[in-house]
Amino acid sequence: MNKSTPINKKLTGSIILCIVFILFAQAYQSDLKNLMKTIFESGWLSKILWTYVICVLCFHRYLFASYELAKDSFMYKHFGTYADTLFGISTYGVAGSTSIALLKGLYMQTFFDGKHFMGFGTFDLISMFLLTSFLFVYCIFNTTILLKEIIFYSANAVVEVRT
Repeated sequence: MNKSTPINKKLTGSIILCIVFILFAQAYQSDLKNLMKTIFESGWLSKILWTYVICVLCFHRYLFASYELAKDSFMYKHFGTYADTLFGISTYGVAGSTSIALLKGLYMQTFFDGKHFMGFGTFDLISMFLLTSFLFVYCIFNTTILLKEIIFYSANAVVEVRT
């Protein structure tokens, strides 16, 4: 008797969604390029990022998070919650907005013949893109983890430290 493996619906749906997105991007390539240019030039990405980081870190530090883990940080030990919050906001905000500015320059130079990084070769630009996109994803990912802790916060949760 053959027992068939059930279909992974999430993975299958993700693959289908990726294929549809790629086909859509190919069909409307020039429209999407101009849309991305408009988004980058509007300045809204940076404003949205700063708003997201400030709100999430303030709520996380002051309203929801227990400071058992934060108490181990240098900033919290020496300067308290206020400085730890400001340092977190500035770290993620500056990292995110800087990466947006660099990605904008790379995008404009690649697709619209802009001259943002003169003297850089193809390898340098590719390296810059990889590092900048990693920095952007790192900023968004870590801030989203803090948001997840806020959303799924439970006052009854017990933290057990084992040695």
